[in-house]
This record gives sequence, C-alpha cells and structure tokens, in this order.
Amino acid sequence: MKRFAVLTLFVLVGMVAAVAPPGTSSEAMQNCHPETGFCVTNPQFDNYFRERGGVRILGYPISRSFVLEGFEVQFFQRVILQMQGGQVARLNVLDPNVMPMTRANQSTFPPSDPALAAQAPPVTSPTYAQDVAAFIERVAPDTWNGMPVGFYTLFGTTVPVDVAFTGQTVNPDQMTLLNLEIWGLPTSNPAYDPNNRGFVYQRWQRGIMHFRAEVPVTEGILVGDYFKSVITGRNLPPDLAEDMQGSRYLGQYNPSSPGWVERPAELPSTDMTSAFEPGAGAVTAPTPAATATPAARTPTPGTTATTTPTAAGTATVTTTPLALGPRVTIQLDDDAIDPGDSVSVTVIASYPTAIEWIEWEAVEADNGNDNESSVSDAELSGDEFDCDGSTNCANVWTVRPTVPGEYEVRARARAENGTTSEWVTTSLDVRDTGPTSTPTSTATATRTP
Repeated sequence: MKRFAVLTLFVLVGMVAAVAPPGTSSEAMQNCHPETGFCVTNPQFDNYFRERGGVRILGYPISRSFVLEGFEVQFFQRVILQMQGGQVARLNVLDPNVMPMTRANQSTFPPSDPALAAQAPPVTSPTYAQDVAAFIERVAPDTWNGMPVGFYTLFGTTVPVDVAFTGQTVNPDQMTLLNLEIWGLPTSNPAYDPNNRGFVYQRWQRGIMHFRAEVPVTEGILVGDYFKSVITGRNLPPDLAEDMQGSRYLGQYNPSSPGWVERPAELPSTDMTSAFEPGAGAVTAPTPAATATPAARTPTPGTTATTTPTAAGTATVTTTPLALGPRVTIQLDDDAIDPGDSVSVTVIASYPTAIEWIEWEAVEADNGNDNESSVSDAELSGDEFDCDGSTNCANVWTVRPTVPGEYEVRARARAENGTTSEWVTTSLDVRDTGPTSTPTSTATATRTP
C-alpha cells in the first residue's frame, strides 16, 4: 500500500492545486491529499504524520483541523491526532469512553484478553526493550495457522527506520520503543472473523491489525474513518451504530447548529464548523480551561492484577520541531492509582546530535505547570538520567506515590549543544482512598538499553 500511495502522490502532485481550497498557502498545498480532499495545515501534525509511517500507518487525512472538547484535533483514516500543551498526542479511539468497537460493517473483532496482558514483561526489567520485543513476536506472529498474517512485521516496520535513525546506526531496542508508542501492546491473540476465515484480526491497545488473505495484505483497521462515521452519521454501519447507542459522540455533526454541534452540552468546548467538509481552514482557538479527551496511553505492562489493557489512556506526547531541542516522549503504565501503588515513568528522547540528560518530575495539576512549583510527595520529585552523549536515550523509573491528588508528570531533555526541549506532560491521578495509610518506598531507576 505504501508503494501505491507514493506513486499516486507523484502522479497526482500537479493536481493538488486543483483540489486545494481557494486561499490555501503554497506550503499548505504541499500537504493536501487529493485522495480525500483534505490538507494537513498544522506543521506539528504534518511532522508527526511523516515521521510515524505516513499514509501506510496513519492513512489519509479525513477532516480539517478543528477543536474537539477543547483541543485541536485532526482525523486520519487510522488515527486521530490531538494537540496537548503544544505537543502531538494520539487519541485512544478504542477506549471504552470513546469508541469501544467490536463490530463494524459486518466484521467482528476480537475483544481484549486480560490474561494475555498479564503475560507482558514488566517495564522495570533492565532488558525491557528486548523482553517486550520477544513477547510481541510470540503473541503477534508473522505466520498463524499457516497464513502469512505479518502482524510482527507490521509492528516492527511502523516507524520508518530512515527517519528515526537518519545517518546513524539503527538501535533495535529504540525502534521497539518507538513502534510501541504507535501500537501499544497486543491485547488479543490473532482470531478469524467468525463470518470470513479469509480475515484475521489482532487487537492492540491503539489499533486493530487486519490480514486479508485474498490480497494478501496486512494493515490497520480504519478506526478513524469509523469514528468519523459515528460523529457525522455518514456511511455509518448499522452494527456499529447499534453498539454506539448512548454515546456522546453519536450524530453530533450538524451544520444547522451553532458550531455544527447537535448536542453541545455533551461535547463542551467543541467547534466542528466545516470540520468534515473537504478543504482547509483556520482552527478555532481552543478553550484553555477545557479538559482533554484521553489521548494515547503507554503500553500496559501487566505487572498488577488491577491493570486493564483497555483503560482510558495516559497521554503520550512528543515534541516535533527540532528547534525545541531533543524529541521527548513520556509514558506512564497507569494514569490512576491508589496511594502506595507503583507506577512506572518512561522517558524517551532522540536528537540528531548528542543528548546530555533526560529528566522528569511531577507538579500539582492546579498550579498552572509552574516551573518553580514542587510537590509534597517525595516520590514525585523526579530524577535526572545521564545519556552519555547518545543520540537516543531512554530510562524507566518506578515510584510509589502516597499523597492523593491530581498531578502533571512532565519530562524534558538537554542536548550537549545546550538546547533544552520544552516540557512534555501527561496526567496522573493518585486516588483519595480515605484515612488508611500506605507504606512508602524509595524510587528506583532502571536504565533501558
């Protein structure tokens, strides 16, 4: 599919001006896709699109950039990108509170299997990258029941190697972590479609892989397209419509309503004006006080019985412009814990030149992310890790917060040329469970190779 898409873009490059809307800048026109008629006008969305597999992995854009529940988003066929704090995150479309899709267009997808998630290696392992690669290779095979399903190959080739390691020696462990950012962990074993044994599916935390024997080809299900159908009511499969009854998103797109939102009380701080009409347009400024729709969560390691693979997600945010310093991703293995429970904080950074250090810390959510702020829980005071001049650096810390509250956990990195990235953040809720005290423990740091 990638080869076909590249050839198509070369052949049709002269047609872009014809489909681009009047007034679209030359730079924006370069990012318009005649296949769908939509343009990627946000430079950070466009960078993420190019660096995370392009059309082959994300599909074509199927909306304009618009505001959904207070945050700028853009729909692609297989993913919804979202801006959070100036960074790019992925909306967890398959979360139970968004679109817990198990049926669509007469296809039946396997449900999540908690027993499978429990087999995943712990992120605290010093060989986590190798362990998780072996786990994925075992449960997401390339050959299943004699069929070349190619699930492990699709996972391993998601992020283009030439983009992740331009002019550098490829680090297989870092490639595993980058691909894990896109798919998360497999949450089901491969399974036939009960109505078509030529279709094989595998559910992951952030998507569904689909093998079609008649082609043969392996690719991601168009979950972004299905979510668009839920919102607009256009081309909505009856079985998916039935499953989405009662959803706050169902049938919300209405050109005759203010902001084109049918039931604005259910989607506050949303403006979908012309959002799904081909073309490009300026996004309405988000409302700063809005609460984010959960974005893509980090892989669930299966280290505790209370972790569920489909829980609402922790944001995984990544810096995009190189001018901001090293590219940084922060991940939590759970975004809501009881006092004394462990949570793993993973920070990944990459840069064309040497990285000096990476660091993380937490601040209380209601302090406006003040750089001078501190937290009363020593477990969340953060730590720094020396990258030894590597161009790709990662580390995992395991901590046990005991003070209830809502926190913003943030990370950044500094290059040896003196450039420091902006903070990237994600949320952590330490629940207030009452007066029962919970023992504390000292934070431990485990270096990821």
